[in-house]
Amino acid sequence: MKLGSIGARALLLFAAVGLVPVGAVVALLLSVNRQAVQTSEQQLQAAVLEELERATMRHVEDVRIDADAVAFALHQAARVKPGAQAAGDGLDTVRAILGTRRGLGAVRFEVPERGVSTVLRQSGEGAAAGLDVPASTPEMRRAADDHGMSASLLGPSKGLLVVPIPAIEGEGAKAPRGYVTAALDLAELQREIDDIANSRFGGAVGLVVVDPARRSVASHGMPEIGAFADTTSHPLWEGFSRENPGVVGVARVAPYRAEGGADMIGVVRFVPGLGWGVALARREEDAFAVLTAMERRGALVAAFAALLALAAALLSARWIARPIVHLAGQTRLVAERRWRELSLSSPRTDEIGTLTIELSRMAQDLEGSEIEIGRQARQRADLGRFLSKELVEAIVSGRHELALGGRRAAVSVLFADVVAFTPLAETRPAEEVVTLLNELFSVLTEVVFRHGGTVDKFIGDCIMAVWGAPVAQEDHAARALAAAEDMMRFLETANESFRERYGTTIELGIGINSGEVLVGNIGSDKRMEYTVIGDVVNVAARLEAIARPNQVLVAEATRELVASDAFELSSLGERALTGRSATTKVYELVTA
Repeated sequence: MKLGSIGARALLLFAAVGLVPVGAVVALLLSVNRQAVQTSEQQLQAAVLEELERATMRHVEDVRIDADAVAFALHQAARVKPGAQAAGDGLDTVRAILGTRRGLGAVRFEVPERGVSTVLRQSGEGAAAGLDVPASTPEMRRAADDHGMSASLLGPSKGLLVVPIPAIEGEGAKAPRGYVTAALDLAELQREIDDIANSRFGGAVGLVVVDPARRSVASHGMPEIGAFADTTSHPLWEGFSRENPGVVGVARVAPYRAEGGADMIGVVRFVPGLGWGVALARREEDAFAVLTAMERRGALVAAFAALLALAAALLSARWIARPIVHLAGQTRLVAERRWRELSLSSPRTDEIGTLTIELSRMAQDLEGSEIEIGRQARQRADLGRFLSKELVEAIVSGRHELALGGRRAAVSVLFADVVAFTPLAETRPAEEVVTLLNELFSVLTEVVFRHGGTVDKFIGDCIMAVWGAPVAQEDHAARALAAAEDMMRFLETANESFRERYGTTIELGIGINSGEVLVGNIGSDKRMEYTVIGDVVNVAARLEAIARPNQVLVAEATRELVASDAFELSSLGERALTGRSATTKVYELVTA
């Protein structure tokens, strides 16, 4: 074919017409996928920062909840009984509360204007007499007044948390302010940050948590930041003020260049109400490696399309361009999670048809994964109100089938019943009785869950709990006895509030027995209940029935499963229980 001939001109015309749409399609694909990759990276960064923030707040909030409980007890004592005697009662109540808080051995009670600064520790033989809590600083107390709490580092993995004691109504603005100070142990936070980095990025990322003074709480992948190091001069914080970060609760990108010359993407977020900062630093080439590879592949595709356009001319180019443009639009829909708008059916049997099928399968898999994640989240939220964490996980993961049947297991069963409930129900309004029972059962349920038990059922004013099922526990008897002790400790501190609000006090009768039972789903295909059945349950119920107010009766089978010095058990001799021909050897758990 000679130059200047009609054929050559037609070929050039066809090639030019073919190259334009093919080039536009490749550019469109790159543009759509570039935005999808950037959006995915931003979502990943936001998710990691939120996970990092939750991990940080979890370590602070666990201590804050206990410190707030202590502050409220001191506030109540000062409000109800002003004077020295009330202060003594308040401190006793605090020690009683500390006795139920496993992770809080001591706190410091401070009233700076009165020169009061004293460490309060757990009372009794288990008291942590050696624990000490440093005094807070004026800056920390001012921050606690402004935000309801303040936390700051004292050294590597060690911090201090301060919460204000609520002011007494009617005392006026000049009333002295009181504070509760507790120690923060942040050593475990470092491990969680390492886990987040490894699970999300394979470790190839920089993560850091800093306190309001920009001192490093924990970090990963940032050798320039050591433990308890001052990070004020780090490029991550350029443009942020210590006193007013300006982006509390909102992630903001802070690009910078590392000392080695690499361009970094830094994302910073400040924790609301705490003033701590969490940051992520990642190399741009790592963050957008997929985009770079995609651009290279796009260039190869464009070159191939150009050759194809030269060879096949206009019709072939248009035949290829149409499905590619369609797939580009479908890719955008996939990136935006618009599943119902997808149209990924194709009669073609070539590579484009195969790509359409695979993209359809990918979209179905992604949609199914999102539906399954949502379903499991809803199941966990719904089941968590009634069952222990272990049983919820077993049901959601499929390890525990929701079918009729059971198995034998060694368990400990606890019955706790409100003594003299009938007279109380007859003399109080029904709404008030329900409110009181809900408050009582909420705490008793939390006690059972704290010791790894399962709340089997509520029977009127009685709660039935089980240890050793659905997950086997070698120390199920000790867990049940420890839960009974905590229930009695709770009543010691809660009855004063019950008397003030309801004009009554609550007394429990508790029965505990251990042995082999049948564990499983009992009922019908339409309504079933996970429970335990056997003589062990009957004996525990009979012990609860004969227990005096605030008495814990323990069967011999339970006593034989615990260490002799772990609990104080007093023998009450043989007892005849209703419905049983043989007598049962009974012990009393001494809780005071």
